[in-house]
Amino acid sequence: MSQAVYDYIVIGAGSAGCAVAGRLGEAGYSVLLLEAGGKDRNPFIHIPLGYSMLYANPSVNWCYESSPEPHLNNRRLFQPRGKVLGGTGAINGMIYMRGQPEDFDGWQAAGCIGWGWEDVLPYFKSCEDQERGADAHHGVGGPVAVSDIRQEHALGEAFHSASEALGIPRNDDFNGPNQEGTGYVQTTTKKGRRWSTASGYLRGPAKKNIDLKLNAMVDGIDLDGKHATGVRWTDKSGSHKAKARREIILSGGAFNSPQLLQISGIGPEALLKQRGIKVQHELPGVGENLQDHFGIGAEYRSTGHPTVNDLYNNKLKGGLQLLRYLLFRTGPFADNGNYSNTFICSGPEIERPDMMVTFMAWCTDEQLKPRPFSGFTILAEHMRPNSRGHVRITGPRPTDQPEIQFNFFADEADQRAALAGLKFGRKIAETRPMADCVEYELSPGKEMQSDPELLDYCRANGLSLLHSVGTCKMGTGPDAVVDPRLRVHGIKGLRVADASIMPRIVTGNTNAAAIMIGEKAAAMIIEDAKEQP
Repeated sequence: MSQAVYDYIVIGAGSAGCAVAGRLGEAGYSVLLLEAGGKDRNPFIHIPLGYSMLYANPSVNWCYESSPEPHLNNRRLFQPRGKVLGGTGAINGMIYMRGQPEDFDGWQAAGCIGWGWEDVLPYFKSCEDQERGADAHHGVGGPVAVSDIRQEHALGEAFHSASEALGIPRNDDFNGPNQEGTGYVQTTTKKGRRWSTASGYLRGPAKKNIDLKLNAMVDGIDLDGKHATGVRWTDKSGSHKAKARREIILSGGAFNSPQLLQISGIGPEALLKQRGIKVQHELPGVGENLQDHFGIGAEYRSTGHPTVNDLYNNKLKGGLQLLRYLLFRTGPFADNGNYSNTFICSGPEIERPDMMVTFMAWCTDEQLKPRPFSGFTILAEHMRPNSRGHVRITGPRPTDQPEIQFNFFADEADQRAALAGLKFGRKIAETRPMADCVEYELSPGKEMQSDPELLDYCRANGLSLLHSVGTCKMGTGPDAVVDPRLRVHGIKGLRVADASIMPRIVTGNTNAAAIMIGEKAAAMIIEDAKEQP
């Protein structure tokens, strides 16, 4: 079998992988970019409100689920992940939220030198094409379009006003110097269309240097001793191999990156032997340190204010709004339905906000199917959990779904935080002018008030916010998988660049940080290449 040779091989064309490949191609290097999914042709990918139609769609989605969660009544939690050009950034809710400066300073304090806030801010700025313009915190001209919502929402305004009545200040920029407050979110959209990193990075001068292979299932990374030399993959035409002159960059995300390392023989020795994998390099931290944000919602029937539910339940109204979108890129289909956030501290001992309370202009079942009436959800999300989980292979093939265990609610502090967030979200709904928009509380329901009852409600209804990180932890300790330059410990020529390298999850949606990681990874790779021509 003949093998093509490239300067770099990037595995995974998601939020970080496209950024890495795009910047390397732009710098003049030849890049093989492998993506397990297909082209991003599904029209619902590009319509911001269409992402609910992608949530459980196996044509663009891995459709994973967790193992039974022991602290959540042994429920399995559905885990959609993008299996398409653009990755999860092509099917997610498009929220652009960097996290707090202290998050990144915490990474640096833990030994990840070069990852403090002042170090990463230039990469956040260089990737941005900020609709509001450039300033000390934002950039323009970058590959990632960042926009305000297209249309303010009456219920969103009521949510902000009720939050302010409870003492929360207004905040017009959650990506500015201070995250605390209430306000509208920004999204990775451009003129009413989703703008994934595939849209932004895989174009222009970079494109001619990138060989993009779609529907390419990577079977493993080839090693020559402790040196990663190439990649094997399968597509509809058969099996293929390629070699990397310089390096291989793994950007499969928090589930697929540790999975691919493990099936390639890099990971915990006992697990690999148990699964019949030849141990190439023992690295016990691969797949450990899984973190995600935990969410619990209160649902409300609206007093008549229009919500997304009306578009789905009234075909005429929905059709007219869709026509409006197709003609003018305006109206509810031009936004994602998750309009507003309020950031608070879950307790007096918490020094900076650790709870994100979100107004969602819809209420749905677990599969995002709207309920048959006008309603909305106030979702309380714990941003800095203590509970930790893992990702472990169940077999030798990439198509064998990995074991995903979050261990949500294992830590009592996480339980207290979720309880505080749920209570505050209900308090917003009980405060005017938000209270004037509520016909009644659907869930938990007015009769449910005690802490034990509400904790039981959390266990029965809590969910993953689909922000998984941490399974290829960056650091210098024995549990670390990559060093601060994202090189896999003990293996030459192999890096990981995606959300899996986060040592601790950020306080906010994780896609913006994943893009920054790809941007910074590419800069480090190019810098190292110049030192070793």
